[in-house]
Amino acid sequence: MKVIYAGYAKTGTKTMAAVFNEFGYNTYDFFENSFYLGKDWVKIINEGGTVEDFRRMYKGVDSPTFIFWEEISEAYPEAKIIFSVRDEESWLRSLEKQVHSHVSEPKYLLMQMLSYSGWGLFRFTQATALVVIGAAIKWPWGPVNYNPTLWKRIYRNHNSNVLQNAPKDKLLIVNFKDGWGPICEFLGEKVPDKPFPHANKGASLIKESMESHPIVIKMLRETMFTLGVLTLIGAYGGYKVYQNPASISGWFNNTMIRFKFW
Repeated sequence: MKVIYAGYAKTGTKTMAAVFNEFGYNTYDFFENSFYLGKDWVKIINEGGTVEDFRRMYKGVDSPTFIFWEEISEAYPEAKIIFSVRDEESWLRSLEKQVHSHVSEPKYLLMQMLSYSGWGLFRFTQATALVVIGAAIKWPWGPVNYNPTLWKRIYRNHNSNVLQNAPKDKLLIVNFKDGWGPICEFLGEKVPDKPFPHANKGASLIKESMESHPIVIKMLRETMFTLGVLTLIGAYGGYKVYQNPASISGWFNNTMIRFKFW
């Protein structure tokens, strides 16, 4: 592993993922963590994990990697650490907007209910939300507990932990306004001949991912397949009822009697 991004959610995780991808790194962002390592992360969050677990898993960016940056750093002591902090109130507004986007996009919600991979994403999101923002999410469409005081305290504690405990000779505190220079120098990479990326502006992640991210596109295809199967089943059932309307009445009565509803 070459580098760990230890900045909290909404402090440039998507921007750093874009930077790492530009350098050709094998980057694990939110959807990669969910799709390839979701079960591992759910186990670690619910039961705990060892250094060997993290060695087996990889390098990463975004939830919930930054929560376990110390354990990952212990598993990969040669890895450098990049960190960023933003104004607390600005960070809080950005996080609120991001959380809202996760529960307000109809296709994204449908995908989590009707796609096998999407349901895995939801289970991963459930576990992640508990440790990242202290929120218990019961269903994809369910409300997220909003506690700004708790969120800011979690954010402060995380930032203090990184600043106090990250090895100073391996740590870069980055300001994205400085562009490519400091990051490239820190990682020994050439400065790309293109503008510095600023990803997920305005909590655009969900919409953009559904248009271009291969993992999300796979989930959408699974969803369309499920919808197709359900449509065929519904059409066949409707046809059978049309052929014999009395059959549905008989089935309904037998079901009610069997379960002693009457």
